[in-house]
Amino acid sequence: MGNPIQSPSAIQWENAAHVIESRVTPSGIHVCSFDPSFPMQVRFLRLREPASVALRCHDYFEILYMRSGSALYRVQDQEVRANEGDLFVIGSNIYHGIQNYLTPTIRAEALYFHPSIILGENGTGEGAEYLIPFEIQGRNFPHTIPASTGIPGQVVEWIRRIHHESMHPSAHSALAKKTYLKLILVQLMAFYSGNLKTLGAVVRKTHHLERLQPVFDYVDQHYVESISVEEAAGLLRMSKSHFMRFFRAVTGQAFISHLNRFRIARAQHLMATTDYSMATISQEVGFCDQSYFGVIFRRFVGTTPREYKDRLRAA
Repeated sequence: MGNPIQSPSAIQWENAAHVIESRVTPSGIHVCSFDPSFPMQVRFLRLREPASVALRCHDYFEILYMRSGSALYRVQDQEVRANEGDLFVIGSNIYHGIQNYLTPTIRAEALYFHPSIILGENGTGEGAEYLIPFEIQGRNFPHTIPASTGIPGQVVEWIRRIHHESMHPSAHSALAKKTYLKLILVQLMAFYSGNLKTLGAVVRKTHHLERLQPVFDYVDQHYVESISVEEAAGLLRMSKSHFMRFFRAVTGQAFISHLNRFRIARAQHLMATTDYSMATISQEVGFCDQSYFGVIFRRFVGTTPREYKDRLRAA
């Protein structure tokens, strides 16, 4: 079997300003053009001085390999330098962008993915430990992984394998891409667990996820039923207000958002594996109102249930 990795000279590089700025909302949120059925994307970006990409944030996670060139990034209120061969790691809802070019041209290989690819496997929070490096990105977080660690070189190999699988789809492509993503996340976890600045945060995050496990298990078993925030808080013997703050701090989303995301993931599974009507599917995943089901489905998937079903049939 041949090596699927493209050489840099064979890559079709895209103008980053066209790829990114055209999809940034007035409030500075970048909306990625993901395939709704598998929200992961590899882009090969070219940036040239003085062109710049405005500060923006997004709800997906980003891993950027600096193929060539160097830049000074603005991440929230801090400056982060990324040099050739480094890896740049950004979580969700963090405003960032190039502040200064340190070389006239930059080429970067980017992996974008939504955390639902990992969390959506069963919706119970299992696998959430893979995402810890993205969930602990507070002030002074080391967003750059230096080339000297050897990690960026390995990560970019897996990024290119993900790209290869996307360009040459097969029956096992989705599984292969998810496997390569997990290999990348294990490398990031190893780096950040060994970093004294973040080790404490990793330990706390892991402990907090374990504390939420009864809630994840309950959602898995009762998602068809009505589950209130008060009921979920009671599982952990917390007040409603304390639980809401704790859940959002640990998972990055409100409990109701987690519940709805879980239900929509189940709906997507039913659409792919059954011939149930939309009315039946909405009932099966806990939505009494089919119209409300459509609203929530579009919010998380980016398309209507019917459009999603038609896309599955076409595929």
